[in-house]
Amino acid sequence: LLPLAEKLRIHILIETVWNGFCYKPEEFRDYIDAINSPWVQAYYDIGNMQKFAPSHEWIRILGKRTLKLDVKDWGSKNGFCPLGQGDVDWKKVRNELEKIEFAGWATREGNDGGVEKTAKLMNELLAL
Repeated sequence: LLPLAEKLRIHILIETVWNGFCYKPEEFRDYIDAINSPWVQAYYDIGNMQKFAPSHEWIRILGKRTLKLDVKDWGSKNGFCPLGQGDVDWKKVRNELEKIEFAGWATREGNDGGVEKTAKLMNELLAL
């Protein structure tokens, strides 16, 4: 796949999910690095990995390897939940995204009570 990705100039993004693989940010970073291709990068899901390490730490450790974000919240008491109601420290997430100069895509995965409310929350929490 790598020669084709390079030829077509498209990235292959590997998402952080609950599949028993790379539950520590250092492991995921090292996995991406071991592939040793600029065409393979991270698709970081903010809520998915909060359970295993604070989301802002994932962002800091993955750094510029992150090309796309899934935006969702997760809490130890309420699982996946509307944005701002879980354990994600959105201020720290925003600060780390600024430090890595994140300029990729971010999509909301979840339900906050409508498109307008979701847009408002994403603007407030991430300044997108």
